[in-house]
Amino acid sequence: MRRVLLWASATIGAATLVTFPYWTAEWESSRFATTVLRDILVFAIFALSLDLLVGRAGMPSLGHAAFFGAGAYAAGVATQRLGTDQLPLTLGAAAFVAAALALLIGTLVVRSEGIFFLMLTLAFAQIVFAIAFQWTSVTGGSNGLAGIARPFLGGIDLNPPERMYVLVSATFLAVVLLLRAVAGSPYGRVLVGIRENERRMRALGYDTARIRLSAFVLAGSIAGIAGALSAYSLRFVSAQDVGIGTSIRAFVMVLVGGAGTLAGPVIGAAVVLYVERILSSAVPVAETVLGLLFVAFVLLARQGIVGIGGAAWARMRR
Repeated sequence: MRRVLLWASATIGAATLVTFPYWTAEWESSRFATTVLRDILVFAIFALSLDLLVGRAGMPSLGHAAFFGAGAYAAGVATQRLGTDQLPLTLGAAAFVAAALALLIGTLVVRSEGIFFLMLTLAFAQIVFAIAFQWTSVTGGSNGLAGIARPFLGGIDLNPPERMYVLVSATFLAVVLLLRAVAGSPYGRVLVGIRENERRMRALGYDTARIRLSAFVLAGSIAGIAGALSAYSLRFVSAQDVGIGTSIRAFVMVLVGGAGTLAGPVIGAAVVLYVERILSSAVPVAETVLGLLFVAFVLLARQGIVGIGGAAWARMRR
């Protein structure tokens, strides 16, 4: 009975999320709220993909924006240069290009650990940034790619804002279900085992380098999908999408929300976007507030918001 209630609650929650623009249509600020929530969900997908590396596999990356930007550029180039507006083709191109880039970079970095892994991912991301900035004929260089058309799904035009939101929210839910399945699978448990003690997992016969590489590629592919959704939503891609700032932004989301959980990166994305989009209009030093918040969680609450909430709930039940 409890499982039925949980599934019913989850189904109602998912339906409420997907239909948000429709049942809030009478609100004065409905359009703005829908835009902010759409962007939160895009970055929640991106943060969830990074958490697969940081929280599950123990691979803290500072170059994850390379895959986000690769997906965004792939979707933009497929739309503008190849003349296609079909969602399966443009989104598929984004996932494929990001996965291929992750496979290339991951092959070179997954055998490293700790600070060496961190710095290698940062170095390769900077190389991708330089390519995006200088390959003007394809990426638009410093001007980026503007006017990216929103796709069609069969005969359905996803250009209206509410339909674009439905696409983003449905993709977000699909990614959550996928990562939930990964976390509960033997593969997910092996990733956690590698994070905790890679030497012991090798002794048990696991090819840890190959498993780490598979997680790296999966995370890169999901990040590429998030990048494509960002390109559709904003109708613009720039070299900043592959820059260090975007990687750090996702890292902050994961650590503030709580690494190693599904809810944490989503909550972290909501907090960061709230500070950037809403609090910044009322507080001139909103970016400073975000920085102080990050420092506070790193020093005082490394388990993040989800960890704090879980500990408080456990104390209440005693």
